[in-house]
Amino acid sequence: MHERSLVQNLLKQVRQIVEAQGGGRVSEICVQAGDLSGVEPLLFAAAFEEMVVDVFSVECRLKLDLVPVTAVCTHCQHEFEVLDFQFHCPECGSGTVDVIQGDDLQLISVTLETIDSREGVSS
Repeated sequence: MHERSLVQNLLKQVRQIVEAQGGGRVSEICVQAGDLSGVEPLLFAAAFEEMVVDVFSVECRLKLDLVPVTAVCTHCQHEFEVLDFQFHCPECGSGTVDVIQGDDLQLISVTLETIDSREGVSS
């Protein structure tokens, strides 16, 4: 299951962000997965839940946003959502299109709670 290696790389990337920010507690990690990314959302979420406790805490949530495939026609420049894997422009019928969204897995944000050591208050 390649979702485990994707989660492992994601957690490594988040750990580097936390270290660069001087530490803190990660409460949420937001990721976008495109329909063509090859990521199975349920397997990714299950791998995350299993692996996050080894790196951060069980309270760290995953927000996984699924992104539809969007393409642009190279002939008429019409931008459209690809439905049922039909890569033909609905305006001119051309099959020559460029995918502009929905083919990757991307870290969007990390919610990091810092502790003010003088007051012991989360910010």
